Amino acid sequence: MKIAIGSTRGPKVEAVKEAWQVFATKILSDPEEEVSFHSYDISIGTPHMPLSVSDLMEGARGRAENLALQLKKEKAEANFYIGLEGGFHVIDSQGPRRQAFLESWAYVSDGYMGFHGHGGGLYVPSSIADPVIDRGIELGIVMDRLTNQKEVGNRQGTWGVLTQDILTRKHSFVIALIAAFAPFYHPEAYGPAVRRSAFS
Repeated sequence: MKIAIGSTRGPKVEAVKEAWQVFATKILSDPEEEVSFHSYDISIGTPHMPLSVSDLMEGARGRAENLALQLKKEKAEANFYIGLEGGFHVIDSQGPRRQAFLESWAYVSDGYMGFHGHGGGLYVPSSIADPVIDRGIELGIVMDRLTNQKEVGNRQGTWGVLTQDILTRKHSFVIALIAAFAPFYHPEAYGPAVRRSAFS
C-alpha cells in the first residue's frame, strides 16, 4: 500500500500517518500489509493564502490531482493521493463585522474517485487576520512576529498558538483526513459507486 502526500511539511505528513492509524484496519484486507508514505512538494495555482471555502477545497483537490499527474509522468502510482490545504474562511469580507476562521481541508483520491473533508474552524482575531487579508502578508510571518519565534507554521501552527497547543496544526489536519477518508473505510454508507471504487 502506497500513500502519496502532496506536501513535505512536517505537520501535514505527520497528520496523514496519525490519521491512517485510526482507520487502517478498515481499509487493509491484510493487517500485516506494508504501508509506505511518500511526500512530494506540489505547487498549485490557487492564492497563496486561501480566503474562502472554495479556495480551500480547490487547493486541497488541486494538490492531490497535481500529485497524481506528477507520479503518472514518473511512471509511478499510489493507492491514495492526498492534498491538504489550510487557510481562512472569511465571513462578511467587505463588512465591519468581518470574521476569519482558520480551517484545514483534505482531499483524498484513489485515482478514480476523490472526496473532501475538513477539520473544525478556529476564530482568528483581527490583529492576526487583517494583515493577511488586507495586505497579503503570509500567516506564518504574522505568527512568527507575534510569538517572536521562527517557522511556527512548521510546528504547532496558528492552531497551537491560539489554543495553547490543545489543538495543533497537525491535529486539525488529522480530523480533516479522517473525514475525507470516510468513503474509503466505510463505503457501505456512501453507495454502490464508492463500494466499487474502494474495493476495485
